[in-house]
Amino acid sequence: MENITGNNTSEGYLKVRVTTTGNTLPLEGANVTIAEYTENGTNHRILYSLRTDRGGLTERVALPAPAMADSMRPGSAQPYSLYNIAVTYDGYYPVEGVGVPIFAGITAVQPINLLPLSEEESIAGAQGDRVMIYETPRQQNLTPGGVGYENVGNQNGTINGGVRGEN
Repeated sequence: MENITGNNTSEGYLKVRVTTTGNTLPLEGANVTIAEYTENGTNHRILYSLRTDRGGLTERVALPAPAMADSMRPGSAQPYSLYNIAVTYDGYYPVEGVGVPIFAGITAVQPINLLPLSEEESIAGAQGDRVMIYETPRQQNLTPGGVGYENVGNQNGTINGGVRGEN
């Protein structure tokens, strides 16, 4: 594990669980990168570089997050921090989780399902050779790179909503 974060008073925690499509099999040895949030998933500072264990899990890592007490004040900033996650594994399409929310004092387990490269079918959400998953806590509609994301969000560590391709 490589940690490049600084010291902050409040922090949340993250574990990433990498499996094959349909949450079928855990993938040992997947490369997981956790970085500062950027909307397009590029030009960000890498905070952690990790590998998954036999169960497909990374170790738990600490990430800066706003203090819980700050979210109780009217007019305060969002009560969570956002991060990007990139996952690669030989023989599978790379996946990026963009805008994964982390709350102070809470351990989030982010599921990432990888699709084998051997499947040649159309992949909704593919941009080039990667699949992007957008975590939108407010369930906003996004249209990056011609792909529409409708009502996609993260609730209790599970991605919900739908993805459709734009024509």
